[in-house]
Amino acid sequence: MARAGKLRELLDVPGFRALYASRLTSQTADGIFQASLVSYVLFSPERATSPGALAAALAIVVLPFSVIGPFAGIVLDRVSRQRVLVYCSLVRAALLAVLAVLIAAGHTGADFYVVALGAVSVNRFVLAALSAGLPMVVDLEWLVSADSLSVTSGTVAALVGGGIGTGVRGLTGGHDASVALVAGLAGLAYLGAAATAATLADRRMFGPAEVGDWAGSTEQLRRVAFDFADGARVLWRAGPARRALAALTASRAAYGLVLFMTILLYANYFKGDDGRLWGLAAVAVASGIGTVLAAVATPAVTARMPRARWILIVLTGGGVVEIAFGLPYSSVLFVLAGLPLGFSAQASKICVDTIVQEHVPDAYRGRAFSLYDLLFNVAFAGAGAVAALVVPKNGHSPGTIIAAGAGYLLAGVIYYLAARRHPTDLRIAVDGTTQPAGTSEPTPPPAAVTAAGPDISFR
Repeated sequence: MARAGKLRELLDVPGFRALYASRLTSQTADGIFQASLVSYVLFSPERATSPGALAAALAIVVLPFSVIGPFAGIVLDRVSRQRVLVYCSLVRAALLAVLAVLIAAGHTGADFYVVALGAVSVNRFVLAALSAGLPMVVDLEWLVSADSLSVTSGTVAALVGGGIGTGVRGLTGGHDASVALVAGLAGLAYLGAAATAATLADRRMFGPAEVGDWAGSTEQLRRVAFDFADGARVLWRAGPARRALAALTASRAAYGLVLFMTILLYANYFKGDDGRLWGLAAVAVASGIGTVLAAVATPAVTARMPRARWILIVLTGGGVVEIAFGLPYSSVLFVLAGLPLGFSAQASKICVDTIVQEHVPDAYRGRAFSLYDLLFNVAFAGAGAVAALVVPKNGHSPGTIIAAGAGYLLAGVIYYLAARRHPTDLRIAVDGTTQPAGTSEPTPPPAAVTAAGPDISFR
């Protein structure tokens, strides 16, 4: 496996370059698809936005994590992850062709939601495969830099795709026919993602390192349940990963409250040029800038302080920003808040991604990231469901802002208090070794990053 000495040299690593290209093309297509979904369900001139419609749209985005996640993990630990990327992109292209026809016909019933749900469900395999395959192509000591570059670039690619989709919709009139055109464009982009993944000659480059045998359907279902439970046990016993994931899950719930309220505000409360889809797009752009800045800052900062401390800083900072910028209910302040909140979300996620990758062996990594997805998005969906009951149609809810800000603050503080009791959580990565915070002498990496796999004893 090639070794990268600097961030820019990651692109000289063939395996990373291939995985990176797959992520960029796939998530650009995701952004175009999401633009068609959001504009059709929430910002269409033919229908009004309501908390119920918003809750349904959010459920489409996150439900697959609950339903598909366990199966995705088992597949990714048993078959070529590169082939998963190819075939999933082809399936999504076909589903988007069907969705474009349904949108053009003005369908908003079960057929539309089933097809949209199917497209998002397939995407669960892709995102989990991209995360699980990363430690196979870069050395463990470079995971923070690799996660920063790949995950953040993927987020930016999705934002670019969303901008493309929104722009095409606006230029072509903004009605259902325009949204159908955007959905068709997303289908073509997924074909491009399939072609990108198919160019990789070595089908095993992204893992898994060892491939298990398939059994009959009944036996395989039993194994799915057993293996997923086994993966959950491994993740639970990896103390640093468990604690970091708990903090990120709590912050994701707070983010769900914020997003639900923000969409309703721009759909029904903020008026004029600052309202509707373009105002929400400005928030997304600001968040994207914060995401990029987090990718630049996080590797440098975590080379000098423990990741646990950085997670504390960005989550508590996000809580303060949410309350201070949100309570005045200014559309300008909501856009400005998008940058630090995007920074907080991405910086914490980069750290948690790396912690999970370091402390879970490859044999369980696909299942670990599927469970990660499950927790991450069930928290998001649960927060959206609660918000649908308590947030009014126009989105004006000071109590929701305070609750979300408090969620960020508590997630950061409680996590750091727990991490302080475990020296492993307070180690700093330095050139492939780790050292305790406040010392100058490096110590060998913990058992979690040795070739034999992680130390999964209870901590």
